[in-house]
Amino acid sequence: MARNPVAAEPIVCAACGAKFSPDRDRCPRCREKVKVVDHAAVAARSRRLQIAGAALLGVSLTGFAAVWVIAPTADSSAATPSTIDPLAARRRTAPAPAEAPPDKTDRPYMDATGHAYEAYQAGDFAAALKHYQDAIAKNPNDAESLSNLGQVLVRLGKPEEALPFFDRAIALNGDRWAYVFNRARALSLLERWKESIEGYRRAHQLFPNDYVTTFNLALTLHKAGNDEEAVAEYQKAIALSPEDGGFRRALGISLEKLNRPADAAAAYTEYLKLTPNAPDADQVRARIASLTSGKLKPESPS
Repeated sequence: MARNPVAAEPIVCAACGAKFSPDRDRCPRCREKVKVVDHAAVAARSRRLQIAGAALLGVSLTGFAAVWVIAPTADSSAATPSTIDPLAARRRTAPAPAEAPPDKTDRPYMDATGHAYEAYQAGDFAAALKHYQDAIAKNPNDAESLSNLGQVLVRLGKPEEALPFFDRAIALNGDRWAYVFNRARALSLLERWKESIEGYRRAHQLFPNDYVTTFNLALTLHKAGNDEEAVAEYQKAIALSPEDGGFRRALGISLEKLNRPADAAAAYTEYLKLTPNAPDADQVRARIASLTSGKLKPESPS
């Protein structure tokens, strides 16, 4: 059956700007509730997840039954529905009940609730730091507070000190996009390009359609001197967010590094179409003229 062409359009999260398919009712990046566009697709996705969960439960219970027959003296409390969890081996805390509502603190970048976040938003980073330190002292396995504390340290200009907290958060939940992304960004600030690139690639695996992750990967590749791969990633970021002029400008800079003046000029032209009143518009126009006249100057827009 053909899908509704309107419903097929991607959803844009109003909270963080992420784009994702309309078969979700929450943003995969920030977990914010979104207005459902394609109710049928959401229902179908829910049914698929229920079927997959039922199949997993059936396999697990079958395996448990076999073990019970073989070793009937085993403690019956060793296998309960709450332990049937494919990620249980990675978790150090018990998973929330399936019927519980999503945790509102499950957000990327920063926990958007509570006194710590309010202090962070107000620029009182010392207070935010204290709040997160207190939270971690009460619960050393609070992965969200560990990541948020790392973010505060990055904002204070201490990315090196932030890394151990990101590492601890990732050790608690290695599949959390935000923790991996935050660590990659801190490594980039330290100019540890290889590690940062590896981190952004991992973040991209966790959230393939996030244009911010894709752009940051491209920018880090450029800074590492790998403009060939940077161009490919910039083009992916542009496909994910075609209205972002800054992506075209960055693409143009890498194309110049690859000695592709015509392509660079085209990228800069698209940048000006999207952002005609940009502060550097006159500089970029002059650069386009230089690229198209054949009288190249060594510098590109910085």
